[in-house]
Amino acid sequence: MKKILTVGLVVLFLFGCATVKSAPDVSDPRGESLKQGVESFRKALDAMDDKDDAAAAQAFSEALKQFRSAELEMRSIMKGASEQLSKVVEISGFEYAKREAFSLLLIYLDMQTAYADQNGSELQSLAVRFNVAYQDTVKKTAEEKQKMIEEIGSEIAVKREEIRSSAEPSVLEVYPSIYVVKKGDTLPSIAARHEVYNDSFMWPLIYKANRDQIKDPKDLYAGQDLKIPREMTTDEIVEARREAGAPEPEKIPKDAYTPKGKKK
Repeated sequence: MKKILTVGLVVLFLFGCATVKSAPDVSDPRGESLKQGVESFRKALDAMDDKDDAAAAQAFSEALKQFRSAELEMRSIMKGASEQLSKVVEISGFEYAKREAFSLLLIYLDMQTAYADQNGSELQSLAVRFNVAYQDTVKKTAEEKQKMIEEIGSEIAVKREEIRSSAEPSVLEVYPSIYVVKKGDTLPSIAARHEVYNDSFMWPLIYKANRDQIKDPKDLYAGQDLKIPREMTTDEIVEARREAGAPEPEKIPKDAYTPKGKKK
């Protein structure tokens, strides 16, 4: 039994040395776990010398857990990066921030290589670069989307000016059907915007219309395109205000958005 444990110790120790390019340190997500795993194997050997099979089995089990932990830490890094890359796709980052998005993708591919090589220190270094690139991509995407909306708004303003003399006032009211989330936005703050609903308590309307991309109403991220419902009844507005905790949900503020001709 001791011979088997000794062989296992040597093999796993060599595995750790071969796959971690440098000595374990705090920058390597696997380093400390590998080090503790080797120490647990040593304790298992000492227990075998003392004829303590129970202690040897426990130390051996602990060693296996620690080696698995090293792998799970690396897998967690890759899972997080994959989720962030998916968000960039969801907010159309490859369309609005092409250079930043493709740079992010290249770093992700390098991370996959480091993960396949079990190079923990390299993966950690790339993960830091990836997070910085991700923030840049999200920021650039949101900026470009906002720029596009402002350009469209300018064009609409010109057209409105052209027909102002002959159009009915109601025709000139233009409300966006899409809102691009900015850093720090919340559903209530978006609903409170003059061009959205001008009433923070109407935020449940936005939440319900975007359940496909909002799992938690408190969890928004910059660059998301949120649909802003415009065709709702007064009853639906009152219900939304009630869900949001409005003191008197039936008393819709006179300056709040309400669709023309929609009462029930």
